[in-house]
Amino acid sequence: MESMLTARQVAELLGVHENWVYEQAASGELPSYKIGGTRRFHRDEVHGWIAEHRTTERERPVKRRQKATHRRPSAAKPKETPQPRLFE
Repeated sequence: MESMLTARQVAELLGVHENWVYEQAASGELPSYKIGGTRRFHRDEVHGWIAEHRTTERERPVKRRQKATHRRPSAAKPKETPQPRLFE
């Protein structure tokens, strides 16, 4: 029988933090088995989960800059009052 993966191994495989793996497994999002109080993951099921969550460039939302509808007031300099000239 093939050995099961630990949460640490799955985290390394996915490039995420180990805590994220535990959270996803506990919520049922990531398939796992609780064996003797620890989470274990079947390698083929993890690879299947990865395939299901793969996105293509077309599926990703395009991030566009929104046009500014109004401008913030700039930090305008206070208007200077003309100083009287003493000598001309």
